[in-house]
Amino acid sequence: MIPLVLVLLLLGWAVGSEPHYLEKGDISLSFKRFIEGKADPYDLYIIKSLGELVKENPPAHIRFYTYGLVNEKRGDYEKAVRFYLKSIEAFSGYNPSYFRLNFLLRKVKNADFFRERMTTLVRKRFEKTPPVILENPEDKYVILVEKMSQYLLIYRGKKLVELYPVTTGRDWEDKWREGDKRTPEGIYYFTEFIPPNRLPKIYGGIAVVLNYPNPVDRLLRKGGSGIWLHGSDESDRNKIPFSTRGCVVAGNDDLKRIVKKISLKNTLIAIYKEIPARLETDDVVGFLKAWEKSWEERDVKKFLSFYSKKFRWKGGGFREWARYKRRVIRNKKFIEVDLSDITVLAFRRGLSQKVEYYVAEFRQRYRSDKYKDEGIKRLYIIKTSGGLKIISEEFIKGGSRDGARPTALGRVGEPKLCYLQAFVGGT
Repeated sequence: MIPLVLVLLLLGWAVGSEPHYLEKGDISLSFKRFIEGKADPYDLYIIKSLGELVKENPPAHIRFYTYGLVNEKRGDYEKAVRFYLKSIEAFSGYNPSYFRLNFLLRKVKNADFFRERMTTLVRKRFEKTPPVILENPEDKYVILVEKMSQYLLIYRGKKLVELYPVTTGRDWEDKWREGDKRTPEGIYYFTEFIPPNRLPKIYGGIAVVLNYPNPVDRLLRKGGSGIWLHGSDESDRNKIPFSTRGCVVAGNDDLKRIVKKISLKNTLIAIYKEIPARLETDDVVGFLKAWEKSWEERDVKKFLSFYSKKFRWKGGGFREWARYKRRVIRNKKFIEVDLSDITVLAFRRGLSQKVEYYVAEFRQRYRSDKYKDEGIKRLYIIKTSGGLKIISEEFIKGGSRDGARPTALGRVGEPKLCYLQAFVGGT
């Protein structure tokens, strides 16, 4: 029989002397050391004891994320990546696991193997059209970029046709000022293909300019400029997540395929922190039809009710716009407007559960007794306490219906907008 004194000595050796912080009722250090991968047996006993009080079973994706985080803190990056992948398999939209996995990819030896597994998961996740694409003609391309997964997705109509790994800004939050190394979140279009002879070598010979800041960005006083989709002279730069100064960087071979889907006139690219699987959206097409009807009926009061009091255009603000439209509409004997090829994208910032604004883009045919034209119309529509309101609009006269063919139009001019205050609802 083992003497009682020896048993007590063995227990003391296994457990160690009681930490002094317990006398103060403070067990936070146990959790701190556990997260850092430095927990001693006493820390583990405390955490285990507390865990026994929790009756709920954690969801699998959170359990795997926790295992991944602990292994990451311990320096076992490959094991952490495997747990993060399991977390994504359990819940395909769990953004913490995407961010941690992407952060660790540059630290593991077999990064391509894990990237291929993530590509499979991302493709499966986005085979179902995300709710941010409300409308899109079957023969038109739209591009989505998700920062958390570091992928660029191309949809034709509402069908996913291609996806590519990309890298975005070093700081993965939304862009707000010049030099913050963030990729902006919002809905944009391409304004210029920069020819290779005008590009420094680091851009890999291909670059397309985005219209950042867009009208809503300017309304919010977001700063910075020079946001491009471009290549790189570094091999596999697109597979080094979160490594740019704010641009979206794709592999050179991938980019050659991507640009074939871009038209400077009407290819939209929407950038999100996370592309949601569920989102409560509005009847934007119904809004457009009512706007069109009021225009055709020359009901000036009704027509102007679709515009925000913060509306801005090249001639000034809402007051100038209203004065201009009253004069023009009342001067016509009849007006006919036809909208076709409608694309509607919804934008939500960060992980918000609410839509912040929509961009509706369509081919507009206008005819009256005195004038007619045709071209691409783009409306920026915000949600307010008074319903949907147009905050800005752009019109590109003429243009091909084909939204897939690259063109050499140069920069598409947009109105010079000057916003004096951020929009916070209301009209």
